[in-house]
Amino acid sequence: MWSAMSLSSGSSRPMKRTKTEERRNAEMNNHDIYIDWELSGPNPYRPLLTRVITAALAAEGVQVPCGVDVLLTTDEGIREINREQRAIDAATDVLSFPMLELTPGVPPDGTGEDQRDPETGLCPLGDMVISVERAQAQAAEFGHSVQREMAYLAVHSVLHLLGYDHLDEGPQKAQMRAREEAILEGLGVTRDHWNEDLDAPLAGPGTEEVPVKRCGMITLCGRPNVGKSTLTNALVGEKVAIVSSKPQTTRNRICGVLTRGENQFVFLDTPGLHRAANRLGDYMVDVVRKSVADVDAVLLLVEPIPNVGGAERELIDRIKGMKVPAVLVINKIDTVEKAQLLAVMEAYSKVHDFTAIVPISAKRREGLEELLDLLATFLPEGPQLFPRDAVTDQPERQICGEIVREKLLYCLDKEIPHGTAVEVTKFSERDNGIIDLHVTIYCEKASHKGIIIGKQGAMLKKISTMAREDVERFMGTKVYLETWVKVKENWRDNLNLIRSFGFDNRE
Repeated sequence: MWSAMSLSSGSSRPMKRTKTEERRNAEMNNHDIYIDWELSGPNPYRPLLTRVITAALAAEGVQVPCGVDVLLTTDEGIREINREQRAIDAATDVLSFPMLELTPGVPPDGTGEDQRDPETGLCPLGDMVISVERAQAQAAEFGHSVQREMAYLAVHSVLHLLGYDHLDEGPQKAQMRAREEAILEGLGVTRDHWNEDLDAPLAGPGTEEVPVKRCGMITLCGRPNVGKSTLTNALVGEKVAIVSSKPQTTRNRICGVLTRGENQFVFLDTPGLHRAANRLGDYMVDVVRKSVADVDAVLLLVEPIPNVGGAERELIDRIKGMKVPAVLVINKIDTVEKAQLLAVMEAYSKVHDFTAIVPISAKRREGLEELLDLLATFLPEGPQLFPRDAVTDQPERQICGEIVREKLLYCLDKEIPHGTAVEVTKFSERDNGIIDLHVTIYCEKASHKGIIIGKQGAMLKKISTMAREDVERFMGTKVYLETWVKVKENWRDNLNLIRSFGFDNRE
């Protein structure tokens, strides 16, 4: 019994996969500014654009951490995007793609679902695309430096992302032009003067290729739905683990990698410890127990509740037998008053003498720098285990399959998503860069299949569309996705099927 759905991308901005080292920087003021370079040779404009975009956001009163993606391309590259996105077959100097509908002069405050990405805690402002070739030509035409032109185009685009426009020749255009000049002047940039400090190398971790001297493995454990995957993604700076509000989202051990300066952190995100109801549950519990062994530090994630539950007590008993640092991480502190945390700390301190207790909000990225500083002291001396720009050990096809499963969890109710498995049957790249992705969704009952497909295929189309968009963001290219639905009755209790879907804990 098969049902299929095919979806391809009508248009997609060609943002490539992000790399943590480029995104984390002390000069960004917690903003996440990723600059992609499509031209040959090294990118000479990253320090400049990082500072200009950060300064423009500050000048507009933006205080919440924001995400901005920048693509530096050629005239032909921006022409293609202009044609796909705006049906205008012509090159231009800069394109802006705001994610939010903002009012000029009223900065985002991070409230509301649209102003905060639940995975990163960032306010997603949008994307900008700049033609370096057009900037070079305009700089020569106007008689100033390319750097000055690039700075102007970046400020211009930031203002678009913040709601400014210049469609008329009246007050709107004048308002935008005034803000552009004020921001550039504040940076020490005029038509007659250039601030050379803007081109200086960026300060902070990850800006210089220094040898890794310390590397360690750190397990994140806790009960289901406590925020382990959200924390892993926030620490790594990439979405390497799927997240949903449903418990038991994570089924396998997920490895996230963060390299900062001389330190490489290898985070092991585990399934939540729970009472198993089938053989798949047995496998997940076994993964948790094995992952708490042979590591350099353990993080026990708990919610801000002044009561030590059975799952936490079992994990603490295992931690007590290990001779490694154990950190109690109290997550979701944004949901309670700070005074309530004292009772939580006291309750857990009575059960175990933790090396440290760190309150955080993984969703809002609060307390993460303090946590990383602490974890760095636990890393043993030794060579790196992964390349500097690696963020996970998972193959791309596995991550794509997990993204599809995440959308099943998001779109479906009750028990149905927990009874589904995802198998990637084809993952290939064409000569033009398009990814062909074929995915089979398995469920346990024929009635579940009908729910997954939906009336006239509406639910499967919704799941497939959401998955394709996320895969495109991850892969940085267009994706042609085909999805099928097939029934495998009681697969969660069939050991052979469980192993065929990739859940195999045999040594």
